[in-house]
Order: sequence, then C-alpha cells, then structure tokens
Amino acid sequence: MIGRPADRPEPVLNVWRHRFVTLLLGGVMFFWSYSYNRSPIVITAVPALVAWMILVERAERWRHALGWTLLIGGVLIGYGYSWLAQTIHDFGGVPMAGAWALTVVFGAAGILHGWVFIVIHRAMLSRGRRPHPMITAALMVWCEHLPIRFFPWKIGHGAVNCPPLMQAAEWGGVAGVSFVLMCLIVPVHEWMRWAFARSGPPARPKAALVTFVVGCALFGFGHLRYKQVLEEEETAKASIKVAIVQPNVGATAKRAAERAQATARARSIAAYERGSREAAKAGAELIVWPETAITDSTPIMEPKHEPHKTNGFLNARGYRFINDIGRDHAFLVGIYERKKGRARIDGRQVDQRYNAAGLRQAGALGAEWSVYRKVYLIPFGEYLPIPGLDPKKYLPQSFTMKPGATEGEGKPFSSLLAYESATLQKTLKLAPFLCYEGILPEHVRNVASEDRPDILVSLTNDSWFGDTWEPYQHLNFTRFRAVEHRAPLVRATNTGISAFVSATGDVLGDTLGVGVEGTLVRDVKLLERGQTIYVKFGHWFPWLCGIIALLAFFASLLRPREDL
Repeated sequence: MIGRPADRPEPVLNVWRHRFVTLLLGGVMFFWSYSYNRSPIVITAVPALVAWMILVERAERWRHALGWTLLIGGVLIGYGYSWLAQTIHDFGGVPMAGAWALTVVFGAAGILHGWVFIVIHRAMLSRGRRPHPMITAALMVWCEHLPIRFFPWKIGHGAVNCPPLMQAAEWGGVAGVSFVLMCLIVPVHEWMRWAFARSGPPARPKAALVTFVVGCALFGFGHLRYKQVLEEEETAKASIKVAIVQPNVGATAKRAAERAQATARARSIAAYERGSREAAKAGAELIVWPETAITDSTPIMEPKHEPHKTNGFLNARGYRFINDIGRDHAFLVGIYERKKGRARIDGRQVDQRYNAAGLRQAGALGAEWSVYRKVYLIPFGEYLPIPGLDPKKYLPQSFTMKPGATEGEGKPFSSLLAYESATLQKTLKLAPFLCYEGILPEHVRNVASEDRPDILVSLTNDSWFGDTWEPYQHLNFTRFRAVEHRAPLVRATNTGISAFVSATGDVLGDTLGVGVEGTLVRDVKLLERGQTIYVKFGHWFPWLCGIIALLAFFASLLRPREDL
C-alpha cells in the first residue's frame, strides 16, 4: 500500500474506490479461504487477511475501520451461512425477508472479535510504533477465541485441507492452527508496508522475518507429525470393523415417524434394516446409526437398567431385526431415551426425553445398553430459551427435551461409553457427541475427561439444511476433533455427509454424500498413544496469546508517543 505526502491528499473518490476494490478482493479471497464452501483453499487466506489489515490500518477514523469490518461480516459471513435463512423460514415459520434479516445480523455478530482486534491494534499504532508481527498474530488468535459469537469458527478452520497446518490442533486446538497461519500471513503485510508505505509508523521487516521463520518452523513440525501419525496408523496392530448406516431419512420424514405416522415409520425402519443387514454381511463388528435414528421414547436407564425391557420394547416397536442382527454385532444408535416426567394437574404424564446415543453390546434379548445423553440442546429446535412458553406448542416435536450433564449425578450418562470388543477381546472407550456438540472442542474434551478415547463418534442430523454448504461446514469443523485427541472419528448422519476420519483429520476413502442412502464399512485403526497437549491442558494457548498481546498493549501505552 502506498502512502501520500500530507500536502497532496488523495481525492476522496479515489480513496473510496481503492478501498472498495480492496474490500472486494479481500472478501472474495476470504470466502474461498474459510470453511464456508465445500473445499476451503487455505492459500487464499493470504490476500484476504492482508487486504483486511490494509483497510484496518489505512482508515482515517475508528468508525471507518469498524464500518468496513461490519460490512464484511454482514455480507460475507451472512452469505457463507446463507443456509440459515432457508432453515429459519422452513422450520421456524419466519417470513423469508425476516429470515434473511436474521442471517445478516448473525453475520454481523460474527465479526465482533474483529472489532476488538481493531480497537487494540490501532491503539498500539497510535503510539507511533508498530507492534511486533508476532504480537499481532497472538492478538488475532486471542480475539477470535473470545466467547462473543454464536458459532466458534476461527481462521484456522480454513486449513482443514492442509494437513501440516491442521496438526497444530494437537497442541493448541484450532487456535494453534490460526496462530501458525497468522505467523505466515502477518509478515507479508509487514513487508508490504516496508516496501511501499510512505507514512505511518515504520515497518519492522526483521521482526517480520522472525515471525515468518516461526510460522515455517511450526509448519515443518506439523508436516513431520503428520507423516509420523500416518505411519503409526499404517502399522497399527489393532483395528475393528465399523459400519455407518445412512438411511437418507430427512427431518420431515423423521417428524412424521415421531408422530407415529405408519407409512413414515415403516420406511424409516426399513431403511435402517437394509443398511444394518448389509453391514452385518460385510462383517462389521460395530454398526453405527445417526442421531435420533430411533424416534420412539425408549426405556433404557430410567428408572433402572433392564435390558430385557429395552430390547423387548424395540421388538414391539418394529425393530426386531436389531435383536436378530445384534446377537453377533454391536449397535451404537441415535435414540430418544424415555425420562419419566412430572404428572400434571389433570393427571396426564408429561413426555420427557433425552436425545441420546445408545450402545447395545452384542448379545440376545439380555444384551446390555449404556447411553450418552446430549448436553447442548439446540435453542428453538430442542428447547425454548424463553421461560413460560410451552415447548409442545412452539417446537416441531410433541415432547420436551432434557439436557444431559458432564458433571454431578448426570456425568456417568454424558461421558465415554465402554464397548466390549469381541474381536480384540478388550474394552474400548468410545467418545460420542451429538449434532452441534461436534463443533465444540471443549465439550468433547470434557466428555473424554482424563481418559483417552479409542474412537470418537459423531452422530448428527444435518437434514434440516438440505443440500447446502452446511453439511460440508459441519464435517470440516468436526474433523479437528480427531487431531486434538489423536483418535479416529466415525461420523454418521441421516442424510449426509457420513464419513470415516483418520487421527490426522483426513477423510478416509469414500463418503456418503447428501441425499444418499447407503452403508460404509471400514477397518478403523486404533493408535496406542497417550494424551495430547490439547487434551491435557485445554484452551491454554489462546489465553496465553491474550496475556502476551495485552501486556504488549499496556506496555505501548506506557511508552512516550513517537513522532511519525
């Protein structure tokens, strides 16, 4: 970017034209660099973030920088999550104009962390000295980690298809990936200032070189770790054959089945039976179904665990084939677990349920079950965050949902599931999570607790969003959990995308795409490793970045202002 002497100000029209072009270039590049689309291209993050930093620094006033950033958020992020508008319209009954307005607001709110960055970064620049580029990278990582947005997306998510970058999640979570990216990108902006700028605080090319070397070193370390884990997977001695059943039963059909509409129930059950028999024929030891595959309110753990009662109930409800196939094969299924509710004044019983993952060990009618209960329910989908409203009246299901817990008395039902592997003659630890929980790294870490799960299992229902970008975004976000825990990931969905993910975060082999009925069967390799740095210490890294960045900020305020 080229500055101009103070006595020759640039025409206002040219200023706005240049900034509009910069904004357009940066917006287009940022779109392709992030997980908005089906296959992010991480290299485009370089021009995207450089363009944004140019706008941030060259704006004459704070409000201009904030305004440009708000425009980027409202338009770009709103468009990237455009599937929200259709979903709000279809299932929330909101007029399309209102649904789009809410989506734009969602997009604008998604850039609040950028505002925090602008305020602090420009404050440091106003002291007449540029911060070290590594401080700028740390500040961005801390800002994007602040809990001020609806979805915890980060710049690092755009590196999902770049394995050497993605491996930083093992020690720093997605924030670690963002830091490596920023260490490679911020120096480019610094060097551009050094080469072209004629005004403002002088650039720091040597500091930029140090930052870039750090980024390259972390990238190189990620490359070596990637190759190492790949080799460990290839030479792993232990593995089990797992099948994913995708029935292609969407939200509308599921709701019909929940309301006991005979045709919808029969079609849903038939799809699961076809897939399960195919999985058993292929020799799968563990058969996995997606979220809320069984729509009946099933007695499992309450008031007490009675396997014969649970299995007999499923027989009576049309799932006799589970007990047939289940003699020699285990099932992990999305299921509604019955919870006895309080009696109303009129004597009727309130129907309450847990959204759960039920693990049925191999065996006959006495085969035991264990459950994981979903902790994070979806607002306005599974519960109403507004007190006093009847969920049965305003929500699509005709019952109320209860959240699980990862602490207290509920912890045993929202933690790891113990699976008795007949092939390996040992107990394996499965870490299930449902739907939205897959993009919440700290929650998955809480589920795993101090134990190392052998397999992560994501059960979800993305059929609400149709054939949009959402199923791809959801899959890409969830893949980072495999790297953070260095464990293979099995992802089962109702209508796609179902996939097997390796401990490196790579999607293995074929997937079951959107709108496809089918079965995937694969040998899942089990790694013999301890806890990762991320699992042991959690989100330490972004807060460390925040402490360092804020110390640098306050230090800049204590220094005398330098003349530009």
